[in-house]
Amino acid sequence: MFYRFSHFRSVLFALLTALMCSNYVSAAEDQHTLSLLFLGDNGHHQPRQRFEQLSPVMKSRGIDLTYTDEMRELNQESLANYDGLVIYANTPEISADQEQALLEFVASGKGLIPLHCATYCFLNSEKYIALVGAQFQKHETGIFRTNIVAPNHPVMKGFQGFRSWDETYVHHKHNKENRTV
Repeated sequence: MFYRFSHFRSVLFALLTALMCSNYVSAAEDQHTLSLLFLGDNGHHQPRQRFEQLSPVMKSRGIDLTYTDEMRELNQESLANYDGLVIYANTPEISADQEQALLEFVASGKGLIPLHCATYCFLNSEKYIALVGAQFQKHETGIFRTNIVAPNHPVMKGFQGFRSWDETYVHHKHNKENRTV
């Protein structure tokens, strides 16, 4: 049970952080409800269950989540209905048309929120890997502590770090352009 709670907590934290860092004004300020497509799969990370946990919490904050595990939803017509795309899946391939629709969606200013296993999606797309920042290579599990490398950066003000159990992801194919870690 600790794993599920910890895993849910890390997914929720990542989603909330991504949304807070987006260019959107809060729903309470502009009365605009954000609409996000949540792309999952039928794998062991149980994205539908994570969606069901997140959806009511996000709804109460003015963010509507719509779940799909259908890759055919990655097209211009479908994506036009959303402000962002949450990816929480291990789908190994993306078609050229789907890749183009995703890239154009993001280039138009819409949000991409890759969570956890999304770094092992679309292994055939170098552009997706570059967009996400890296590709999953392997992991173990353990307790880790944050290492603050830029304590004077404005976003770090008041942040003391944390210690947590989780899967310790190792990535490769890092995109080093325009990147601050």
